[in-house]
Amino acid sequence: STIQSFMSERQLLEALISKIHLIDPDVMLAHNLCGSVLEILLARINFYNVPHWSRIGRLKKNQFPQRKEQGGYTGSQWIPRMVTCGRLMVDTYVSSKELVKETNYDLGNLAQKQLKTPR
Repeated sequence: STIQSFMSERQLLEALISKIHLIDPDVMLAHNLCGSVLEILLARINFYNVPHWSRIGRLKKNQFPQRKEQGGYTGSQWIPRMVTCGRLMVDTYVSSKELVKETNYDLGNLAQKQLKTPR
């Protein structure tokens, strides 16, 4: 694997979207994906008005979804679900909370306690 550098955050985001579109994964997996990772990523994409943002999912969309205060579409998960249509999102943070009894579900703590390995 190679390390790439970018002159701006916008270029980094464009490259990430391009890579996701190129690979076209069925499943995206991350720790705390649904909690904060995807929220932050989409907020930065929206802030920089990055083109082709809908390639994160499989449905082509022209307008970035906005939070709706009426009509039942509120909460932090609304925008990520709209953007990632067509891909399965797997959040190991949520899964670990369902399967393991711990007081701290940070990835480093789970690796140490469950796998006996430092992160």
